[in-house]
Amino acid sequence: MQDTRATTTVAQSGPATEVHGWLKWLEVVLVSGLFLAAGFWLRPDDPLHVGNTFAWPVLAPLLIGLRYGFFPALMSSLLVLLVAGWHYDKAAATAYPWGWAAGMLACGLLAGEFRDYWERQLRRANAVNEYSLQRLEEFTRNFYLMKVSHDRLEQQLAGSSGSLREALRRLYGELSQTRTEGLNEESAALMLRVLARYGQLQTAAILAVEGNRNIEPKALATVGDYEAVSESDPLIRYAMQERTLVSVQTEFRKHLKKLDTDLLVVIPLISSTDDLVALCVVESIPFFSFQNRTLRLMAILAGHMADMLCQRDQTMAGSHEWQSLCSQARRAARDAEAFGLPSVLLKLQVNEQDLATLADRMTGLLRGLDVIAVNRANESPSVVLLMPLTDELGLAGYLHRLELDIRENAGRSLWDFASQQSLVVKTEAQVAEWLAREGGAID
Repeated sequence: MQDTRATTTVAQSGPATEVHGWLKWLEVVLVSGLFLAAGFWLRPDDPLHVGNTFAWPVLAPLLIGLRYGFFPALMSSLLVLLVAGWHYDKAAATAYPWGWAAGMLACGLLAGEFRDYWERQLRRANAVNEYSLQRLEEFTRNFYLMKVSHDRLEQQLAGSSGSLREALRRLYGELSQTRTEGLNEESAALMLRVLARYGQLQTAAILAVEGNRNIEPKALATVGDYEAVSESDPLIRYAMQERTLVSVQTEFRKHLKKLDTDLLVVIPLISSTDDLVALCVVESIPFFSFQNRTLRLMAILAGHMADMLCQRDQTMAGSHEWQSLCSQARRAARDAEAFGLPSVLLKLQVNEQDLATLADRMTGLLRGLDVIAVNRANESPSVVLLMPLTDELGLAGYLHRLELDIRENAGRSLWDFASQQSLVVKTEAQVAEWLAREGGAID
């Protein structure tokens, strides 16, 4: 912005400063008079240099024309011609030098027109330049306003479905690459890194919990200048009692003077089977991140982290794909109850000969968080698909894309060989009943 203003100032001070009217005409008279006086003083017999090889008085209208333009050059030429007429009349000369007078007038007028033409070009260029500078300044101002607005929008949408989808995709991708199982220093560091990334945590730690009640004093992972806290901290006790995310902002707003704690937020990692596996304690967080959207996002991530830790230690009936789908369905139901996040379960029942084709086409259309499993528990096999963060409109769009894909690759309609059942996830009991009916009861 400062550079732009400086450039504008230079551009405005570049053109020649306009001279006052009286000073301009005074200069016309003085310059013309100076050349005429020099001629009368140096060559009294021929002051106008009519008989000389060069008419030196022509420099007067020439210089005036180059400096001030056409009209002042005309006035200077007329002044010289009037003095020439007075001189020839006084000398009683019979022949007035008309050729000399025409050349004098032509030189002055051509110089003036040349100056006026380039002054018009310069004014036009300055106008274009000034307009461009104004637009550049407006663009720069709008750019910084948009940048600030974009930063604020990112902060406000920290808990939106788009950010949540990307955060969950990153979480599952990174946790799936760890070689160890259960909660340990490696998995805790990875989970804390994800929480710190999306919650902008400055000072925090992951504390393991044994048997849903005993807190390990030593932190498994830390970020920032973390100082150990007591397990008797009132915020920790309240989080374990309520088994939900608590903060000084949401829970103890009316009792801050009586609250003896160094923590701002405590996030319990509770699985969909209601097992408390760890706590994330936060001592420092930026002010703009200490809001409901960010806390909501971290609470959702914490639940998915707990499920991934417990899923590695649990054994459920069915194939690995079916176990993963049941676990994710239970988590989707808890998210729907606690946070109102939409999810959909889709079942497409087909004959055995069409099962592979349908499973391949559905797998090709999977998004990052979708979970698919083949179920053969009933008489007719089926493909079950869980679509987290998707509502009924998203389900309709997926079925439309699947229909077009099968029609293009198999040459027939999806509904010629498949029957559909779907469920909009709302409660855990509803999901458990639906999966149990499909032959995959959750333990």
